Amino acid sequence: MNVRSAAAASLMLLLAAGGALASAAPKNPSPQAKSSATVGAWTLVTTEVDANMKTGAFKAPQHVTMTRADGSIVQADKATGNYKKKQAVLTGNVSVHDASGTFGLKSASAVKRDPATLTADTLTVDDVTHLYDAVGSVHYAQGQTTVDAEKAHLNDLTHRLDLSGKVHVVQGERTLDADTATYNTMTGDGEADGNAMMTFPGVTPSIATPKPIKLPGVKIP
Repeated sequence: MNVRSAAAASLMLLLAAGGALASAAPKNPSPQAKSSATVGAWTLVTTEVDANMKTGAFKAPQHVTMTRADGSIVQADKATGNYKKKQAVLTGNVSVHDASGTFGLKSASAVKRDPATLTADTLTVDDVTHLYDAVGSVHYAQGQTTVDAEKAHLNDLTHRLDLSGKVHVVQGERTLDADTATYNTMTGDGEADGNAMMTFPGVTPSIATPKPIKLPGVKIP
């Protein structure tokens, strides 16, 4: 089962999102109409952004869209965070599409990847601790691989990804279902636990066991 960083690789793009939102906030405080700001490679469009220059706290209570020339786009119903602390939270209909497919993760390889998309109810980033969380109807898609779960937590320093809540992974004709799954996004080693079941092309019946399924060296492209 090719299950490497999956939802994990998706979370890092919010680092760019947090920085862009925070940097743009002081420039566009007017809630009267949609305004835009260019921060680095990103163009931010929203109707209202409030920021505290002293503390670094910011809030964008209206729909937020960020685009990049390569076709990458980030959208959410609202955003909050602190640009000095490098923290950000996107909430409501969160969609992150990265044309590079790497999301800037430390554990992402330099190998060319297909574009990747992550959707969730909430996406949280702390780029000081390198902790990233996606919560609520988490869905990740890249190439022939899709991952679904209720929660995804990544520590990009230890390269540990934890998926929980109706975990469902599909790559081509292979599938994995479990209550929880843990992966090392560098080595690809992992473990699926709780009603774990795997299916393979041409193999009947599926492998189902109450014991954890070890996944040595499995990787997502």
